[in-house]
Amino acid sequence: MAPDAPFEIPFWGANTIMVAIGCAVFGALAGSVGTFVLARRQSLLADVAGHAALPGVALAFLFGEWFGLSGRSPWLLLLGGGISALLAAWSTPWLASKRRLGADGANAVALAGFFGLGSVLFSVVQSHPSGAQGGLRRLLFGNAAAMTSSDAIALGVIAIVALTTLMLAFKELSLLAFDEAAASVLGLRTRVLEWVLLLLLVATVVAGMQVAGVALVVSMLIAPAAAARVLGGSFARTATTAACIGIACALVGAIASRAVTHVPTGSAMTLAATATFFLSIPAARVLRNSRARALTERAS
Repeated sequence: MAPDAPFEIPFWGANTIMVAIGCAVFGALAGSVGTFVLARRQSLLADVAGHAALPGVALAFLFGEWFGLSGRSPWLLLLGGGISALLAAWSTPWLASKRRLGADGANAVALAGFFGLGSVLFSVVQSHPSGAQGGLRRLLFGNAAAMTSSDAIALGVIAIVALTTLMLAFKELSLLAFDEAAASVLGLRTRVLEWVLLLLLVATVVAGMQVAGVALVVSMLIAPAAAARVLGGSFARTATTAACIGIACALVGAIASRAVTHVPTGSAMTLAATATFFLSIPAARVLRNSRARALTERAS
């Protein structure tokens, strides 16, 4: 088929499998971490962290070019985006508590400031004489089809470390998410656990830059978790369901972006996740009615 044709038939070659695995791992991480973000009512903070990664990516590229490194190194770009996202995620609660802005005001100021700075820096990056900046803008809305083996390795390492941390500390983090006072009374180091959750959030944002894009990574954090929460169940079951939904939506986005030319992966993932959330509402009603009938039949 001609290169400019709107549709391309995806083939399951090595690159396609690599992209699918990378997207699936990210979807699992986003869904499970998003469950905690939603429980702690930090959805807007996740949005801030996502948008705040943009200036870090731009600065990392410029740093690499100025000092003779590879400005397109995945590890350098992820490190820059991670530091920037962490700075924004840390400073927002501090501004809310110290400057009487409130959480909404602090989040809005941080989001606008960091994203505005990122837009300015990306303009500088686009005019850089090296010519190595081509394709960096795909980090805005994601392009999994353009993922290289280095990108996939970086994503996989970050996601596996984050998922392992989440599983090891799941019990403590769950208690923190629902009752911080009880966690403190039981002797848990709540401040340390808060930092663990913050780092997990930043790790998810960084892992999703290539796949979903910094502008839409929050949708993969919130929508699968919200759909799982609507379906009900224990917190552990909700996190597992959210991870499964995240995997499915990430794979749908990856396949769509590969099959349809010029469709960003992040946009396709967002549409799939949003549709899943709306479908979960009637699905939850059907499940409740089915359970009620089963209980009635057992009682009779």
